[in-house]
Amino acid sequence: MRIRHSLTVMTLTLGLAASALAAPSLEVLEQAPGSRVTVAGVSVAEDGFVVVHASDDAGKIVAPASIGHVAVAAGDHAAVEVSLAREVAAGERLYVMLHRDTGTPGEYAFGPGSVEVDPPLVVDGKPVVRPVAVQ
Repeated sequence: MRIRHSLTVMTLTLGLAASALAAPSLEVLEQAPGSRVTVAGVSVAEDGFVVVHASDDAGKIVAPASIGHVAVAAGDHAAVEVSLAREVAAGERLYVMLHRDTGTPGEYAFGPGSVEVDPPLVVDGKPVVRPVAVQ
């Protein structure tokens, strides 16, 4: 009985550890024109931010400036809404990126002149970012 109990506890512990180490992810679908973006799914192991960046005329990300952000707690989230500082129009390309919360908790401070605080969340040397079309 003791061996069976120990194996069960070990399995549960390993299962929890594996889920806590899951890679951060973003699921973003095509967006409608307007003043908000809805991110279909977000998974993060630590508190952070979902940040929306605009693109330039060539379709490349405009960073470190952003047009919207929202704080997210560690865990899995669905239908995360990000209010934007301006209306986006059909034909635009946006970039949704995960950022870490390394400064004052819940206060997003990354941007022009402040790139040391709340930096992009990086996996395998690359930021977690997804392009999205506005249609």
